[in-house]
Amino acid sequence: MTTFRPQTMQEAVLRELRRQINDGELPPGTVIRVDAVAGALGISRIPVREALMILEGEGLVTHRPHVGFAVPSLTAEELDEIYYLRGLLEDEALRRAVPNAADTDRAAAHEACVAAEDALNRKQINAFSENGRRFHEIVLAPCRMPRLLRLLEGLWDATETYRAANRLDETGQKNLQAEHQVMLEAFLAGDGQRLIEAAEQHRQHLLAGAQLGTCPTTDTPAGQP
Repeated sequence: MTTFRPQTMQEAVLRELRRQINDGELPPGTVIRVDAVAGALGISRIPVREALMILEGEGLVTHRPHVGFAVPSLTAEELDEIYYLRGLLEDEALRRAVPNAADTDRAAAHEACVAAEDALNRKQINAFSENGRRFHEIVLAPCRMPRLLRLLEGLWDATETYRAANRLDETGQKNLQAEHQVMLEAFLAGDGQRLIEAAEQHRQHLLAGAQLGTCPTTDTPAGQP
């Protein structure tokens, strides 16, 4: 019999803040006031601050002196730089990954792509983004270059608050998944060049979607208009 551990207050706050950030309720540039969150949830400040510190470690919030915690904001130029660097690293990783891929990698990539498709059909956009990222990570993993993969993970984390799927319409979301499918087919076929070309097209669409959410120049405290 499985025993389910109840959520701690910190875990509950963490889950709620992560949801608000991913859903765009706390857009980039928003200052998150510990007192305001604690008051809205009817709890003490301690679990709120603990949750925010965890989110800071994940890159979903930053801590600014004399300001407090905020959802990180990026300019269009910064997003362009991040995706440019992603392209350089991903192309090399994919080039090395394809000849190293095993049947288990191909099966895992197929499963993640199907999960992303299912989430999109259910209009669970955050789950679609999460399974999409998992698909990318699985396809890249066989490159067997852990330092390169850690660098890519950091670049992914830097744009988590600019999820393209949350900013695109239904047609744009379906296009992203169609590109996942093209990448999957190339990966399964062992066609490294086609995979790299498909990944480049996909990154351009992700960048375009992310730039739709380029942050305002002023910060808006959470809970205030």
